[in-house]
Amino acid sequence: MGTSSFQAGAIVEIDKKPHQMLRMVDDKYWQLENIRTKRIQEHSILELHKLYATGTLVFASDRLVSLSQPDKSLGRKCGSLSEAEFEQAKLRRLYAMAVMDLPNTAAAFAPAISQVWHRVGKPSSMPHWTTVYRWKIKFQRAGKDVQALANNKQAQGNRSERYPEEVTEIVSNAVETCYLKQERKTIQDTLDYAIVAVRRENQLRPESMLLPLPTRRLLRRIIDAIPAFDRYAARYGRVAATKKFRSVQAHRTTAAPLERAEIDHTLLDMMVLDDKTGLPLGRPYLTACIDDYSRCLLGLKIGFEPPSYLTVAQCLKDAFLPKSGLREKYPNIRNDWDAHGVMRELVVDNGAEFHSVSLENACYSLGIEIHYSARKTPWFKGKIERFQGTLNRAVAHGNPGTTFHNIFEKEEYDPSKHAVVRLSTLKEIVHTWVVDVYHQKPHRTLNAPPAVVWKNSISIEDILLPDDPVLLNAIMGRSESRRLTHKGIELHGLFYNSHELTSLRRELGDKLDVEVRVDESDLGAITVFSPDKKRMFNVHSISPEYANGLSAWQHRVCKKFAARELGKYDSTAWLEAKMAISKLIEDEFMHKKQKTRTKIARFKGEPKQSPNESQTSLPQTFVEASPIHSVEPYAIENIVSSESPSIPGKRFKPLFRERLPSQLAEENADMVETKHD
Repeated sequence: MGTSSFQAGAIVEIDKKPHQMLRMVDDKYWQLENIRTKRIQEHSILELHKLYATGTLVFASDRLVSLSQPDKSLGRKCGSLSEAEFEQAKLRRLYAMAVMDLPNTAAAFAPAISQVWHRVGKPSSMPHWTTVYRWKIKFQRAGKDVQALANNKQAQGNRSERYPEEVTEIVSNAVETCYLKQERKTIQDTLDYAIVAVRRENQLRPESMLLPLPTRRLLRRIIDAIPAFDRYAARYGRVAATKKFRSVQAHRTTAAPLERAEIDHTLLDMMVLDDKTGLPLGRPYLTACIDDYSRCLLGLKIGFEPPSYLTVAQCLKDAFLPKSGLREKYPNIRNDWDAHGVMRELVVDNGAEFHSVSLENACYSLGIEIHYSARKTPWFKGKIERFQGTLNRAVAHGNPGTTFHNIFEKEEYDPSKHAVVRLSTLKEIVHTWVVDVYHQKPHRTLNAPPAVVWKNSISIEDILLPDDPVLLNAIMGRSESRRLTHKGIELHGLFYNSHELTSLRRELGDKLDVEVRVDESDLGAITVFSPDKKRMFNVHSISPEYANGLSAWQHRVCKKFAARELGKYDSTAWLEAKMAISKLIEDEFMHKKQKTRTKIARFKGEPKQSPNESQTSLPQTFVEASPIHSVEPYAIENIVSSESPSIPGKRFKPLFRERLPSQLAEENADMVETKHD
């Protein structure tokens, strides 16, 4: 970098457009000419100073180095001279300064050059006056930048193209055809392709016009000329290239807790056992919500339900409400879990469970703004991604039953054989680690424990809570539109009615279109909103003995079982199917493989406990369960059995192989299924 001034003939760049300063019209205004368009502009000296101070105007010189458009002829960047090169440039500067104000003649230069050479004694021989003249011109054009006098060795050598244009085109085509593909062929494969193409071309040419064969150096030069991002995108995909070359320039910052939260799902890297039988079930899902400012975890959900709106709703309800009964549920936890409340912003990814009208209704009812991160950009919600990795490493990795991060790390280790942690124990471990370890350990970014940051940065009046916890269940339920008639409301084949709905019909009309909210973990009751959305009714099913405690997924299983095996389609048949499937699960759980047990664990779900029940107690059937997922009812197992001639298209699975076929037909009549399941 040299120095320049506002004077006639100076070249400046305004918004990267070259201008030449022509003349000063008066004491305050300069005329500038756009070198490309020849358009004349007038600027006051104050305007020029302001443009210069903001970086909009820069002086252009022969040694100007622009980071956006580097001058390739310079071969170096500012400040890149070695110590020897810098000493040589300073020596040449002495000679250039000695003749700076002299006429450009040999007679004028000779005495000054001789005087400098006798004083410093360098170089070994006195430089010729024409050499010093070139140094002087370089020095002047560069605005007296000493780097202009350094040797530019990069510019030495042959600069002409050594290969005919045809060879270069063939090699470029080989790069496009072979190298820049997602099959990711090697440079040698690309070179072989180019050599074969050149040889084919030479077969059509006379001997005097044969093309030279390309070399690896030529191929490498052509590949290196392609931008690194474009090369990586062509070979690995644009999403991978965007991730690899992403730049952290700014990120969303928050000033207080509950201003912003992030939520996501993950599979825990640990195989867990069934609490009742001790048999391996599989890897449970974790849904977690974290506060952006304090890094405190607001809520979590662990279970075998795949990511769905139900798991999101359960996690958010855990995040909203105080954890008042946590230490009674897990007596070994020493600290309190203070982080809770309704956040202002919720950051989610593009999973189907987050793109739903139900989530929008729930969040907007509580004043939460939903922010969707861009597709395949997990770093936009990096705090929850990092937390899930930290939890997996702390709780799962290195412990018996871990599945490791990927199959390559697992090698010959069998997680099923080494699993020792039961599902209820895993939940207690995770809650204990969150409350007593993660919240109490100083965070690397915060330089303080998350629990301390939470307590010191928020007061109780700043924590927003839902007005009515009972109403929260209705708000967080799945939204459906139904017609209210004299039969009540029909939902999934179940009917709901009450005296309040009858009064509503008498007031507003015989048939009403209403919005209902469904807690899919329990179809025993639904919430109905009046058409004007000003009134809300809690309506129970007219078949409570069947619907109470039944999840939507379990209901679908019972309906399909009753239709296929019993040939009936009413609530009585569904109740019969419910008990039959319950018996089937209880009888067959011990005989199934791990994958089957995972699906059965989803089917059984979590027990609904009274305050006096033990944490590890489980119900005898799935009647009290509350999961939801989309597994087909008889994807629970692949039954290997013999054909029965009495019932075409059916097959039976014996409980014990030593039993007689005559006994199996009576004992397993409710276990039939089609061959296609």
